[in-house]
Order: sequence, then C-alpha cells, then structure tokens
Amino acid sequence: MRSTPVSSSPGDRAGAFLTVDLAAIVENWRLLKRQVGPACEMGAVVKADAYGTGVAPVGKALKDAGCTTFFVAHLDEGLTLRAAIGDGPRIVVMHGPNKGTERDFAAFRLVPVLNSPAQIERWRGFAQSNDVLMESLVHIDTGMNRLGLTAREFETLMHDPDGFVGLHPLALMSHLACAEDNTPMNGAQQRKFAAALETFRSKFPDAKGSFTNSSGIFLGPAYHFHFARPGVALYGANPLSGKPNPMIPVVRLKGKIVQVRRVDAAAPVGYGATYTAQDGEKLATVSIGYADGLLRSLSNRGHGYIDDIKVPVAGRVSMDLTIFDVSAVPDSSLGPDATIELIGSRVSVDDIAADAGTISYEILTSLGARYARQYLK
Repeated sequence: MRSTPVSSSPGDRAGAFLTVDLAAIVENWRLLKRQVGPACEMGAVVKADAYGTGVAPVGKALKDAGCTTFFVAHLDEGLTLRAAIGDGPRIVVMHGPNKGTERDFAAFRLVPVLNSPAQIERWRGFAQSNDVLMESLVHIDTGMNRLGLTAREFETLMHDPDGFVGLHPLALMSHLACAEDNTPMNGAQQRKFAAALETFRSKFPDAKGSFTNSSGIFLGPAYHFHFARPGVALYGANPLSGKPNPMIPVVRLKGKIVQVRRVDAAAPVGYGATYTAQDGEKLATVSIGYADGLLRSLSNRGHGYIDDIKVPVAGRVSMDLTIFDVSAVPDSSLGPDATIELIGSRVSVDDIAADAGTISYEILTSLGARYARQYLK
C-alpha cells in the first residue's frame, strides 16, 4: 500500500505554538555560573524532559556552552540524555539504581546517587562482583525527610569499616527544602551538611559537596560548596520569592483561535456552566486545554493577551479547548491566523502559575506534546 505524504506543516496541524529559546537557557546557565565563582562547578538539572522544554535540544545546547555535569531523576531519562549528548559529559541519576538496573548504569556511564543503605549495599555488591570502579554520589537527608541517609544511617556507615567499601564517591549531596524563602531552616541545613561533609572527607578526602539548587545559589557562598544543581531558574522561572526575576524568559506559548462568536443574549459558557456571558459579549475558543498543560485550575482565573489587550478565561478549561472573553479586542485582531499569547512577554511562567494557584515548576513540566515546537538556537 502506497503511503501518502503529509502535505501540511506541523504548525498548520497544531493547535498551539511553543517556542523555546535555547540561547536564553544557556545565558541563564552562565548567569548562575557567575554567581558561584570558579570553585563551584555549575551543573544543570534536565529531568522531566528539561522541565518540559525538550531534553535533547537543551542538553546539546548546554553541553556546547561548556556544561559537563547533568542531573536527571530516572534511569530512562539518563539513557535518553546520553543518546542525545554523547559520552563526554557526566550524567547523574538522582533517584539512584533500582534493583536490577546496576548493569545499565555501568554500561552507559551514568552516575548513581545512592539514597539509602539498601541502594549502597546493592551498588557495592555489583561494583565488587563486576570489578567496577565508577563515580557515585551519596545522598544524606538534612531536613526534608524525603530521600537520603538519615543522620543515624550515615553515622553507622561511617563507623563501619565496610560501610562504603568498593565505592568511589564523587560527592556527598543533600537538598534544601526552603531555599527560595530564605528561612532559618536554610542555615540549619547548611550547618548539618557542612559537618557531614567534613566527616565524609575524613574517609574520602577528595569527595566534593553538592548542596545548592536554583534558589540556593542566591543564598551566598556558604551554600555553594563544589557542585551546584540549578533547575527551574535555567528555564526562566524566578528563583527569588518576592523579588524581581533575574532570569531571562525562555518559553513562549500561543494558542490558535478556532472560532469567534458574539453572544446574542446572556447564556452559560462551557462545561458546568460556571460562567455566564452577557448579551453582546465576544468569545474566542482556543485550540488548547488541560491535555496540553493549560491547567484546569485556570478555569475562570487565567488570562492571556492579544496584542496589549488582556483577555480572561471564560468558564472551565476543557481537555482540548479553552474559551476567552475577547470583547475588548477589535475584530481586526481576530482574523483567521489570530492567536492568544498564554506565556510570553506579557504573561510570564510565574504569572500563569499564580493564576493557577501553583508553582512555575508545574506549569513548565506540564507543557504538552501536541504543540508545534520551535527552538531558537
């Protein structure tokens, strides 16, 4: 059977356009690198498909800019990134090796973070049985009670002559819980980590420290240690709560207007009839919904822009469509190729997160697969 070639472009077929500025990501990485100085290596967290922006193009751009250490969450993310950026850079898998995956870590040169005594024991057994000498990171908990060795587990392993035998630790790591808020907890965690690193280096003198995330970088030199792990700030979100955003915007999202109608008489709009349009109100239905990452919590709360005119969401966000009140927009701006800016120069990632009652992380990592994507190099 002869296959028929598709004659239309992805932009013609898609309901929305997502533009990712790779140069902005690189410049954000350089800005953060300048914050920490030469003693601290600047890595890049590219988990969750580089926070929704595309791990392959982002990884390549950062590698070309000089980034040599990348952080992902899962093994599959590490495998995808390795295929995209080649053998040179270090790739750290923060959730560590699940049982039975150790051989893949070694084969693809993925650095495991060892979060628990069980992971340490399995990795140690694998390394010794297979004569593998590979870098790893040991994770300790300093206050989040999420992942990492407890203080008691760390102390027990440090006092056990065989506790870390067979390992080749690159670094000790931990994670700040409240870095963006600059609370006293940050100082408490920093002191715990500094003490633990000093103890750890009594056994592994060359081990480095990895402690700071995007917001932690702005807490000052005492938090930087040797490896920084910025994530969300690379993608343009504000790492400083209540302060101007020092980062460059990275993503722009525009949704296509599928239909414009003028309501003849007061009438309900959308699922659940949660919004009532008034007589003469002008509504635009846009080809984007919660299946594309436009969160349902933006129902009757979100907004976009057409030119410089703010247009609010009218009713509930549905799976594939969202309705906006465009009564203030002249008909000349609502032609066949009209779009509504949902993220961009007038609506930042942080703005849309505030409207949705969430954080920029969720907005970015929810960016859908149905957009026509363009990467600015």
